[in-house]
Amino acid sequence: MTMNDALHGFISRAARGLRRRTGWRTDLDYRRWYSTWDLQRDYWTIVGPTTKEEYDRLSAVKRQLLVDLGLTPEAKILDVGCGTGQLTAALHDFLSDRGHYCGTDISPEAVAFCRSRFRRPNFSFLTSDMTALPLHNISFDFIVFFSVFTHTYPQETALLLCEAHRLLAEGGVIFADLFADPLVDRHAGDRTAVMVNPDYLQSLLDGNGLHAELVEVQPGPQSGQRLFYKFTRIPLGVWSGG
Repeated sequence: MTMNDALHGFISRAARGLRRRTGWRTDLDYRRWYSTWDLQRDYWTIVGPTTKEEYDRLSAVKRQLLVDLGLTPEAKILDVGCGTGQLTAALHDFLSDRGHYCGTDISPEAVAFCRSRFRRPNFSFLTSDMTALPLHNISFDFIVFFSVFTHTYPQETALLLCEAHRLLAEGGVIFADLFADPLVDRHAGDRTAVMVNPDYLQSLLDGNGLHAELVEVQPGPQSGQRLFYKFTRIPLGVWSGG
């Protein structure tokens, strides 16, 4: 089984789990969901995997995807929507003391859980808003949105990418995935699975100073696809945005 196969399997199981627990038609309130969950007893199901073993395996898959994109032990990485630390766990022994990891999440409970679990001095966690990241005067080599834009509406996605652009170091990489279907009008679904029209999303991103490169296409829920993107800065001599 390849890493992409493993990730696709996780995606499918996570989507089925959300359907069972919430139903596709419920606009899921993640903050409330986390506030009622016993993370000390089970910190894996809430982010998709049905077992701790699957959680740990997918943790390594996510790290390898970033290593293949150039992640090094000295990198500074921002993990937006860190949840209970699935990527964090894989990076905890990977990053050197010269590297830095910052995880953000809209759930205070998730942030508190990660702070208690991962205590290296170069690892930090912050509570964020839906479309704003509470960071200033710092830049990151990698900014990742694993399974974030699958739950945000297009305007929110565009705002988060603008925030990521603000925090991206020169030569840095933004990695993200989303559900897309060119047949929907702008977007469809709710926070359990947001399906976006890719042309509409691109219209929101025009002029934001980022170049989008499609690196992977996988089957998505219903008739859509899951698209994996690598975003990089457009050189200043090319981009005329503000």
